[in-house]
Amino acid sequence: MGAFSFQPEAGKKFYLKCTSVNGLEKRFELPQPNTRVYALSVSSNDNNYHVDVRRSAQAPDIPCYLLVHCRGTVLYFSEWDSKQGALSLPDEELPAGVIQLVLFDGKMNPLSERLIFSKNNASTRVEFHTDKEVYEKRDKIVSTLSFPDSCSLPFGEGWGGASISIAITDDKDIAVDETTTILSSLLLSSELKGYIENPAYYLQDDDAMDLLMMTHGWRRYNVPEVAKGKFEKHQIPYQTYQNLSGKVTALTGNRPVSDSEILITTKGGGFGVTTTGRDGSFTIPELDFPDSTTFYIQALDNRGRDNVKLTVDRELFPALVYAPQTPPSQIPVTVAETSDETDVIAFMEKAEQRAKFDEDIWILQLGEVAITAQAPKKPEPRDQFWANKSSDFTLTRETIDEYKYSDVINYLEMVPGIRVIDVGTENGEYETPGSIHVYFTTTNASLLGILPPALILIDGVQYTEFTKSTLTVGEIESIDVFKGVGATAFGVRGANGVVSITTRKGGNIIPQIEKPNNLVYVPLGYQKPVAFYSPKYETLAAKQSRIPDYRTTIFWKPDVMISDDGEASFEFYTSDYSTTYSVVIEGITDDGRMVRQIEKIQVE
Repeated sequence: MGAFSFQPEAGKKFYLKCTSVNGLEKRFELPQPNTRVYALSVSSNDNNYHVDVRRSAQAPDIPCYLLVHCRGTVLYFSEWDSKQGALSLPDEELPAGVIQLVLFDGKMNPLSERLIFSKNNASTRVEFHTDKEVYEKRDKIVSTLSFPDSCSLPFGEGWGGASISIAITDDKDIAVDETTTILSSLLLSSELKGYIENPAYYLQDDDAMDLLMMTHGWRRYNVPEVAKGKFEKHQIPYQTYQNLSGKVTALTGNRPVSDSEILITTKGGGFGVTTTGRDGSFTIPELDFPDSTTFYIQALDNRGRDNVKLTVDRELFPALVYAPQTPPSQIPVTVAETSDETDVIAFMEKAEQRAKFDEDIWILQLGEVAITAQAPKKPEPRDQFWANKSSDFTLTRETIDEYKYSDVINYLEMVPGIRVIDVGTENGEYETPGSIHVYFTTTNASLLGILPPALILIDGVQYTEFTKSTLTVGEIESIDVFKGVGATAFGVRGANGVVSITTRKGGNIIPQIEKPNNLVYVPLGYQKPVAFYSPKYETLAAKQSRIPDYRTTIFWKPDVMISDDGEASFEFYTSDYSTTYSVVIEGITDDGRMVRQIEKIQVE
């Protein structure tokens, strides 16, 4: 990038000729000058930005308005007074980041635009201390972070708080990334369109930053339309919680089904029940689930029938945008070209050691091993998809194998408080011969057969017609019984109790559901946090362990929380190498100020 000025002549064409370092030339035709324009001009000196409006000789003299804003916050707006000359904007009064200046006509049509960048009060510093100046190998380091009194937040009483991340690396292995920092990401890269190579460089060079502002137009907000009162609504709203939503319609005609009961079950034993509204839609808000959580969703009409169609709203995500990658250097780098040949050799040795002993795992080549014994049969775990630990009673597979009954009814009758009626043989009004109804004997015996029977689920699927041939004894893994308060999780259908049967073939495999009222849904959840591995040498045996410690990343903690008194502490152990560590401290305070600094630790 660069800048130059010249005076074009009317009626002539001008070209810009660019020559690369290899002698390649390319010519660009410059646009014809416009004789009826307004243009913003910005210069800086004495810690002030001077804004002026230039008008060509033939441009009409019309009222103009100047808008200055930063991230949507209006900093200045007024009619431009050409008699007063340039407008001065003190840098100390501007917020940090990209600031947009737009010149409008009387109808709020944009005439000219200019971007500037302010680094005023963009960051603050923390005090970093360790309990010793120099450390030994496998030595314990106790570190403390604190904000000085001068950085106390201006609101409220005491310290406002901050969230800090710590990354500690070996200087002989890893160079600290100076191309992208929290400052360049939040204040610069996120505000401009297009790819910016080495964005942190511009924070150190004011002239280069100003060139960047003139070449990367900022269009995060459509300011001209906003100035006219025309606002755009986001197609994808911001997310405050996770939820599941969908719709229930009739099998034919796509007619919405109101008051349809929705049952949601998860592998972990969670239940959720809701009903659809007049338009057939439903929502279960304020959910909290990790990634890969599987939901089984079932819908029934207001009479408990399954002749409905269930659909779930899929999540919407912004389109992926891939930044261009910097091409690799074509110049081979040899050991002789490096500043320290010893460091390169040492790094290769450490890399080889890490491959052998990474995180206490030894990699050894074993000879051929012949296995002649039979593998022992392990009992199948009861961690099945529809097994539930909150059931009132559970009949396990061990009990089923112990009694060796040949009929499923015999095992159902073993459950306390259950009475099984073979309605298919007692009267002929049922369509399916041999149908079985299950009742809880807590109900008045005279009402058996009059009140609805208990709800029967097989691997989470409701069975309205359950017969002796539905399942064999060998297929059953467990029988869970829910009654009273435990059955309320199933909604109205669980009012008379629930019998949930988990099959052995189901396991962790979700049954294939073909009915339109059933659905298996695996949405995108939050990522489970994983703790960073950092060894501890608290005992003499640990310090004398023969397993080498050649870590490159010594310590990493992304969530160091500064307490109310403005301090935080953390501890870790050094590795087996005499070197220096770089401590990269980044974060943000509660009032929006950012932290970015690098400290050093010496290990002998």
